[in-house]
Amino acid sequence: MFKIVSTAQMRAIDRAAIEQYGVPELALMENAGIAAMRFLEERFGGLKGKRIGIFCGKGNNGGDGFVLARQLFVRGHDPAVYLLAKRNDLKGSAKTNMEAYAAIGGRIKEFLDETDLKKHKIAIRHADALVDAILGTGINAPLDGIYKTAVEKINEWKRYCLALDIPTGLDSDRGAIHGLHVQADATITFGLPKTGMMFYPAALAVGELKITNITFPPLLIESSPCDAFLLDAEWVKTKLPSRHADAHKGDYGHAVVTGGQEGMGGAVALAALAALKVGAGLSTAAVSLPLSRQFELGALEVMSFPLGETIADPANAEKLIAFARNKSAILIGPGMGQSETLAETVAQLVTTLNIPMVIDADGLNNLADKKDALAKASAPVIVTPHPGEMARLTGMTAQEINADRLNAAKVFSQKHNCVTVLKGARTVIAAPDGAAYINPTGNPNLASGGTGDVLGGMITGYLAQGLAPVEAAAVAVYLHGLAADLYTKEYDAYSLTASTLLEYLPRALKHLRG
Repeated sequence: MFKIVSTAQMRAIDRAAIEQYGVPELALMENAGIAAMRFLEERFGGLKGKRIGIFCGKGNNGGDGFVLARQLFVRGHDPAVYLLAKRNDLKGSAKTNMEAYAAIGGRIKEFLDETDLKKHKIAIRHADALVDAILGTGINAPLDGIYKTAVEKINEWKRYCLALDIPTGLDSDRGAIHGLHVQADATITFGLPKTGMMFYPAALAVGELKITNITFPPLLIESSPCDAFLLDAEWVKTKLPSRHADAHKGDYGHAVVTGGQEGMGGAVALAALAALKVGAGLSTAAVSLPLSRQFELGALEVMSFPLGETIADPANAEKLIAFARNKSAILIGPGMGQSETLAETVAQLVTTLNIPMVIDADGLNNLADKKDALAKASAPVIVTPHPGEMARLTGMTAQEINADRLNAAKVFSQKHNCVTVLKGARTVIAAPDGAAYINPTGNPNLASGGTGDVLGGMITGYLAQGLAPVEAAAVAVYLHGLAADLYTKEYDAYSLTASTLLEYLPRALKHLRG
C-alpha cells in the first residue's frame, strides 16, 4: 500500500531526506524532472517531432519544470519554457536549474501579464502537450495575476496536460478546489501521493495518477507518519480468509442480519446473502415474524429467526440478545425504519451484545441521538454511514463532511471508539487508533438502492470469519468496488444493481486471488 501524506508531512520528508540522509535537493529535483520526461516519452511513444510547452512558477515546482526542459533539450527536443515570473525572482535549486537550462542554450520566455501570453498564443495552442510546473502544493488561496491568466489559457487551449506533483489550484490536503485550477490529463506526483489528490472534486482534475519515488530513502518513507494508506490488491489479497481441506461450515462463522420493516425486507436479504458470498459459513436474517416466513422462499441459503409481529416490537431486543450472543457477528439496520422504540433497541444491542457488530442505514439513524452507546459497546463496532447519515450523527452538513472526508471519519472514530466506513466516492475506513485507509475501487454506478446493504453484509461476513474490524471493513470495501468495476467492463454501467453486484463478488474474489 502507498502512504498518503499531507503537505506538511511531505515537506518533512523532503527536509529529512536532505538534512538527515544527505540527499541533495538538486538530486531530488533532477529525478523529478527525469521522471516527468520518461512519463511523456511513454505516453507519446517517443517525443520526436513533439512540441512541449512548459509553464514554470518561481518555486521548486518550477525547478522541476526546468529540469524536464533541460532533459528534453539535451535529447534533441526544443521545448518552449514559459516562466511566470522574472528570472531574478527565482532562488535556490529552482534558480540553479533555470540557469543550467539557459546555459545550454534553452530559451525562456518570461510571462508577466496577459500581453506576454498573447504574443505566444499561436505557438502554445499548437503544442502537443503542456506541462503544469507552476505552483504544485504551494497554494492555499484562489489564483490571481499571471497565474490565474495562465491557468485559464492552459484549460482553454485543451492540449494534453501533464501536472508535476499536483495540478495548480488544488488544495493538496482536503480535495477542495480554490476556484480556478489546472484540469490535467495526467499528474505525476513525487515521493508519495498527497491527501487532496484522493478526494473529489480535486481528483477529477488530477486525471491519470502516476506515483514515483525520486530517491527518497525507503527507511525514511517507512518511518514517516502519514494521513492514510491507499488500499491496493496485494494488501487486500493477504487478508482474504483461506479454507483448510477438512473444513466445515461451522469453521467460518455465523453472521446475523437484523432489520427489514414492511416493504424493505430485500435489504436484509441482500446483506445476508452477501455475508455468505464472501465466505461466512452461516447467515441468519433476524426479522419480524411475517417477514421470516418469506425467507425460505426468497433467499434460499439464508436461515431466519422470527422476532415480533413488527421489527419495532419492544421485546425484540431481548430476543435478539439471547439468539445472537453465541453467533460470530451481527449487522444492525438494513431496511429497519426509525422510531423511538427502535432507537432503544439499537442502543441496547450495542451496549449488551458481546459479538462484533456493523451498524448501517437506519441502525445509524436510530442511533443519532444515542451516540453515547458507542462508547459503552461490549464488542467492536463498525459504523458505515454515507455523508447524509454522517451529517445526522455529527450535527454537521453533508457538504461539510464531503469537504474533509478523511478528517471527518478519523475524528468520529477516535471520539466514539469505533471503526468508521464513510461511504461515497473514495470511501474512507478509519480506526479508533487514528489509522485510516482510502479505497480506490468503485464507480458512480454503485449509487443504486441496495448496494450499501451488500457492503454491510460483506463486512459482517468477514467479521464472522475472524478478520479484525478495520481489516474486515477495508477488504469488503475494496472488493465491493472491484466487483462494480468488473461489471462495468462487461455491461452497460447504468444497469448495475445490488443483485448483479452480488453475482460479481465471486469474479472479484477470483480476480484478487489471481
